[in-house]
Amino acid sequence: MPDYLDIPVAISKIISQKEVRRIDLKKSIHNMIHLITATSYREVRHDPFFGTEISDYDFENIYNTHYLKDELKKSILDSIRNNEKRLINVSIELQIEQVEISTKVHNKRIKTQIKMIINGVIDKTNEPFQHFETFFIGPLSY
Repeated sequence: MPDYLDIPVAISKIISQKEVRRIDLKKSIHNMIHLITATSYREVRHDPFFGTEISDYDFENIYNTHYLKDELKKSILDSIRNNEKRLINVSIELQIEQVEISTKVHNKRIKTQIKMIINGVIDKTNEPFQHFETFFIGPLSY
């Protein structure tokens, strides 16, 4: 039986003591990594170091992608190592490129696309683990 709560958590079900959706260990780790990468530092009041620097670059024009790649890689790796203890031997690959996307407001915009592959080993089961995530950042990224 799955042991972990899925996100978003159905608070109303918990309050009314109804059954809530549960997931397995691997899916729970995927969810946690997504939460870490989608959260900014200082966004969680009780833990200002939870999250990453990804959103710090959301309104910036990126001129030096090598610097950005190094900074983000360090930020993401440190945060996963500190906040997702069920995963060991964590490594990350980042690919950063400029892409043209269509929008409803303007015909086309250039965005910085960040593709990440996070590898590790699930400590409890010694299984290999891989997580894929893609983000777009850039001036007025909506």
